[in-house]
Amino acid sequence: MTDYLGYRGQTCVVTGAASGMARALTEELVGLGADVYAVDRMPVDIDGVKTSIVADLSSKESIDKLFTELPSRIHAFFSVAGLAGVHNSFTDTMTVNYVANKYITDTYLQERMAENGSVTYVTSAAGLRWEFPEIREELSPFTDVDAGWDALIERTNEFNERFGGEVAGFVGYMFSKRALNLLVAERVQAFAGNQVRINAILPSMTSTGMLSDFAEQRGGLDNLKAASTGPAGRLAEPIDMAKTLVFLGSDLAGFVSGVFLDVDYGMNALELSGINPMRTKWTFADTLSKQPA
Repeated sequence: MTDYLGYRGQTCVVTGAASGMARALTEELVGLGADVYAVDRMPVDIDGVKTSIVADLSSKESIDKLFTELPSRIHAFFSVAGLAGVHNSFTDTMTVNYVANKYITDTYLQERMAENGSVTYVTSAAGLRWEFPEIREELSPFTDVDAGWDALIERTNEFNERFGGEVAGFVGYMFSKRALNLLVAERVQAFAGNQVRINAILPSMTSTGMLSDFAEQRGGLDNLKAASTGPAGRLAEPIDMAKTLVFLGSDLAGFVSGVFLDVDYGMNALELSGINPMRTKWTFADTLSKQPA
């Protein structure tokens, strides 16, 4: 039988692999014959993984150590780990969700990815509208190719202080997802030089361990479901996202790069068509500056 997906014997890295969609993805990749390096803050207990590596993505030193333990050539890198931000500070959420990803992308992946490899990020439907010019302008200091770890932390703190020093962690979640989408777009050409593809999926609300945090932020699970089920009539499951990630990283998507794939059963399409109102075309600066002191 033809191996259309092309994962057999390939080196794959998955961050956040202990739970949720990353765990489902790891299980799928193992089943497809990949050599999976499973990364999380805790050991990953999935039969068949090549190696489980404990790493803290909020720490530059831990990330540097992680890459001493990973192979020198990676065929598929899946960045799934993240924080919901509901019980985390703005800076902590930005650090894990964005700063770590940019640092890994610019410091390690461009030199570690094998030819014809793929890098796939999980952003979010909360990161929509990043492509509007005024929103890109707000995000561009964070995607600056010359901004390293320390500069990004400094810019994150400056943004927080600009709006009173108490910007909510959930704002950091949305900001980080927009910034990561822009980063993917801006890095397409750099990765293409080595024939490496770079893409993102934008999941709708998914039944993972973060669900209770998101429900708390929305005022309860019923409110969350009412706003997030869409045409599918249900929330997404981790396996829905895992299968999409498997596709984007596979040989079947061998000419797909710079794609931002809405995995939302058409919710964004309804907004783009005007059937449903577009809720997210705003800059954070405008929104935060209008909040009462």
